[in-house]
Amino acid sequence: MKGFSKTNFLKEYIKLKIDKKDGILKDKLEDNFQTGKKKLLPFTLNPVSGSIYDGTCGLNGVAGEFLRLKTLSNVDPIYSPQDTEKTLREKLEDNFKMPADDIKRFIKVFNDVMFENETLNVIDLPFFAYVPMKYFDKAHEKDTRVKKYKSGQPKIADYYVSIADGVDIDIDAKEKDLFCTIVNECLQKESIHSFEEKDKYFVLPFVKKQFAEDIKWLLKQNNNVTVKYLPLMLYFYASYSIMQTLMFMNDKNWERTTDKPIAITFMLSWERASEGQPAVKKGWSANDHFPDKFLNKMSAYAQALDILNCMFEDEDELMTFQEILARFDEMDFDEEAKIDCETVLERYQTLKRKILDDRHTEKGTLPEEIPTNVEDYKGFVDKLLRLCKELQSKDYPRMKVALYSLVGIKLYEKRREHSVLTLDEEMLLFLVAMVTKGERIRMEDLYKRFQKYGIEFSFQTKNAISDYLMKLNLLERKSDSGEAQYVRIIL
Repeated sequence: MKGFSKTNFLKEYIKLKIDKKDGILKDKLEDNFQTGKKKLLPFTLNPVSGSIYDGTCGLNGVAGEFLRLKTLSNVDPIYSPQDTEKTLREKLEDNFKMPADDIKRFIKVFNDVMFENETLNVIDLPFFAYVPMKYFDKAHEKDTRVKKYKSGQPKIADYYVSIADGVDIDIDAKEKDLFCTIVNECLQKESIHSFEEKDKYFVLPFVKKQFAEDIKWLLKQNNNVTVKYLPLMLYFYASYSIMQTLMFMNDKNWERTTDKPIAITFMLSWERASEGQPAVKKGWSANDHFPDKFLNKMSAYAQALDILNCMFEDEDELMTFQEILARFDEMDFDEEAKIDCETVLERYQTLKRKILDDRHTEKGTLPEEIPTNVEDYKGFVDKLLRLCKELQSKDYPRMKVALYSLVGIKLYEKRREHSVLTLDEEMLLFLVAMVTKGERIRMEDLYKRFQKYGIEFSFQTKNAISDYLMKLNLLERKSDSGEAQYVRIIL
């Protein structure tokens, strides 16, 4: 069938390799999960990439890498004052004809202003381009303990770039003081950086649209606000985008359209989690969200989706399960399609079982083989997903660990036996400011705007939000009953 065949699957997933047992060239399955032009998730299945973030993910550094990539910035990250002193001296003398005593004083001011407890202090938006990713300095070059943490940050930065695809981010638009102007001019490199091609990631259209609106709003704020909240906003969007992508992968949501987010219930970080709370029942672990049975097989879902995508030879963009099933509804399941589908199932099952059988770490009872005959496309999708799940390596829940380590920085908490999504004070105030964008709005309208991001709150949590905003004098009541409440936050 034109546009849909087994060809790309055989090309991407099956390679001739020498068998270690008998030394003969044989077909071997490449255990891929994202082979297309666009990757699905900024995670890997490599053993070193389990818990890939260390509590903060180096949020400022990842934001810095994002801006370097997005703006093709012609500067290098600064790891210590010593990295820049020579360059500053030369540029101040050559470009600004500054006397030696003034140069000495300028460099002292630079070090005092730019470094706080050995950490680069961002005082101007373009200065993010100087912020290095964590653990990339010479002191950590041979530290094997941080290898896994180093591997996760560039992927998230690349993911930021994909979220911001098509968005013009002008970091030089704000008015500059003389100090910042001189520093930026001095630290620009004469030769233009050559950037290697980075991975591009799939991002749901509504996430991209929302980001474009929100980043434009943030960049219009004063410089201090933009500098303070840019890393937080980028982190929120990465977590939000990944969570929504995963929820749409969950087969419980295949009947949903992908034009708006799937709702998930949050609570506040200082609330107590109990069995009956909506944040527990309708939050992280809900069947259509992130139950363990789904997360443990997350890479299997990703692999099934990748195999389906690579069978559509006329598609450059990565399609969701929803989009693929819609395409199948428009296609005839003829004999050629039947042969292609059954060939893929047979080849995958046979070669994947051989991989598991040959692994010393995978010893155990393999599931029984399943018949690979199918009578329609839906049957093909169901059997493919079943095979991917049943024949998934026991080590592959590493991807789940990577997810937990990312969302756990700010949004996810384990409360005894309950997994919940939470907003702390900083994230709550920022998100309220972002969704209201300086408008004075009714509280009921505030929650409607949160719903556009798939964020819902219980009645109890809404009361807790009102109490917190009232405590900060950010909530205005127009009646003693409290029915008419208005909020406005200016960051």
